[in-house]
Amino acid sequence: MNSEAANAPRCQDRPGSYEAWYVTVSDPPSRRGFWLRYTTMNPASGTAAEAHSALWAFAFDRDHPETNWGGKVTYPLGALRISRLPFGLRLEGAALDRDGSAGQIHNEHGSATWDLRWESREPPFPFLRPRWQALSSVANIGAQPALSVSGTVELNGRVHRLDAAPGGQQHTWGSAHALAWNWGFASGADFWVDGATSRVRSRFGRVIVGTAVGAHAGAHTFMFNGPVQVLRNRGPISPDGWRATARLGDRTLAVVIKPRLEDLIGVTYDDPRGGSRYCYHTEVADLDLRLTRGSELLAHVNRPASAAFEYASETPLAGVPLTT
Repeated sequence: MNSEAANAPRCQDRPGSYEAWYVTVSDPPSRRGFWLRYTTMNPASGTAAEAHSALWAFAFDRDHPETNWGGKVTYPLGALRISRLPFGLRLEGAALDRDGSAGQIHNEHGSATWDLRWESREPPFPFLRPRWQALSSVANIGAQPALSVSGTVELNGRVHRLDAAPGGQQHTWGSAHALAWNWGFASGADFWVDGATSRVRSRFGRVIVGTAVGAHAGAHTFMFNGPVQVLRNRGPISPDGWRATARLGDRTLAVVIKPRLEDLIGVTYDDPRGGSRYCYHTEVADLDLRLTRGSELLAHVNRPASAAFEYASETPLAGVPLTT
């Protein structure tokens, strides 16, 4: 699978579905991060939500969390136009394609404008191997899990310049959001890690829990996304951090991504089947990754203030206001 196939639309014009393409960027020297989303929500018949597409932008500052900012602008569902080959999204002047992203948001809370280009060095990481994705009402792919991002993000008149900053680009879709989840991601010049622990409703109505995780560090690649592997590895789901441990043969991957409460921005996702999920996200969490073989340490990555973290559930999180 290449990034074109990973990003191909799965839910176009299908009632009872949602779809999102998003970009995460970390700038370790400045301890800032950015999260950009292009989405569609096409509710099932009889639900209260209205069909729409949306453009979202968020900025995070580890040293000055009081300046964290988020915005969302909604448009008619058909405003988001998609081309498959080459892949590209267009939404009222905003764009996302294989090599970059651009757009702007203006609302009552301020404005954000971005113009980013990137180089991608790794193939996609599907959280479930493609032939098994239909088991779940939710699917996720790290379409471009290791990006080197350059360009500018202007937030309320202040320009942030990025030069080969680490990032990633993801694609998710489904007939319903997961009931709860932790997601974590980070990348750098010589590594990436991507994965989630999710509680989801299967196509057959049963609630299932599992953990998928992929990583590349140094000379080592670790892909934990087989259906039996994922379903046997439940793991906790918590706003305090994502902790995932997975074993492949004689190797063990242990990932800890830990946020601070003050760095989280809360958003509301409408569900195509009705109801909402309350999602709390940051791009400046702390990462610790260890890959071992028995007592031998194969790879260790420790990155403060440079990882993406997300917690979501059907219940709002006390102490964190909802921005959108």
